[in-house]
Amino acid sequence: MKRLFLFVFWGCAVGLCAFASKTPIQEHVLLYSSVDQHGDSLTLSGKVCIPSDKPAKGIMLIPHYTISSNDEAPSNKLTTDAKYFQDDYVLLLPDFIGYGVTWERVHPYLHGELTARNCVDMYMSALPMLDSMALNIPLDSIYLFGFSQGGATALWTLKLIEEEYADKIHVIKCFAGGGPYDVAATYDHALATNYVFLPLVIPMLVLGTDAAYDLNLNRSDFFTPKMEKAYKKYIEDKKHGITSIYFSLPNHKVSHWLTKQAMDKSCPQTQKLYEGLVRSSLVYDTKCPSWTPQAPIYVFHSTKDNVVTIQCAEHLRRCYPDLPNITYDFGDYGSHMKASYIFYRRVRDMLE
Repeated sequence: MKRLFLFVFWGCAVGLCAFASKTPIQEHVLLYSSVDQHGDSLTLSGKVCIPSDKPAKGIMLIPHYTISSNDEAPSNKLTTDAKYFQDDYVLLLPDFIGYGVTWERVHPYLHGELTARNCVDMYMSALPMLDSMALNIPLDSIYLFGFSQGGATALWTLKLIEEEYADKIHVIKCFAGGGPYDVAATYDHALATNYVFLPLVIPMLVLGTDAAYDLNLNRSDFFTPKMEKAYKKYIEDKKHGITSIYFSLPNHKVSHWLTKQAMDKSCPQTQKLYEGLVRSSLVYDTKCPSWTPQAPIYVFHSTKDNVVTIQCAEHLRRCYPDLPNITYDFGDYGSHMKASYIFYRRVRDMLE
């Protein structure tokens, strides 16, 4: 079965503050079998974290936010959001394709369907190890949690579980914060405002969507010379962290990095790209998925988000305006970064 590929133009959150754990944890790198965007088998990696000195309260699957270096992959470094829950929960932290053991591959940025499959495959592969540890928690019941790219992936993962694994996996609750559920809307917003918070996502978007759908796009149609130079210097080798790249690329004008034809949706090459973005969207403006969520969901988004437009969350609420199991929390929580920490603390408090 040929699988799709995904990108988010601005689907990123960066962990910059320290979070001190009170409980020692066991960390295990897990290698497991999954599939790529073409449906071909491959081995992926991830990390399983288990509290050492007290019983775990349950299992939490956390798809990660946008990263740029392989050193930031969960199998190599505990992500900031995971640190908020490591004291109390068994954490399943998958590396996305393009990181961990597959770091040499193009990362299918924001391909929700594919990344959800990779996440569920990690959970299923971790079960024998968790079962052998006699953790005294229900292994078939999990929380889903993610912010930004991880927030969209969390909802895609819920969709996959409820459609194909409902008899095997019970989702207690899904927490989705700051997610690009409408990938195409992030592109539209960037063109309308001529603003991109993280220029590095431009090549991630173009190259990821190209690889996902075999679009045969030409980089020269999309990258300005400055973008091409920045891509080769800071992004291609996946050795530079997202914070380092942010300060290395201080110009936030889209027109500085994207060509005129890339900003013109009437151009044939740009149309092909945009069609890929629509296919990668869980919701798209007035388009709603055929799936109706059954598990409780908490959707958090700042109205002042400077990375993932609030339109993404608004389009999601438009599709599901009256479902009693979905709670929407939209407010002025500041920038994407500031909102991420509010979201982490709020969910931790809910669970406590």
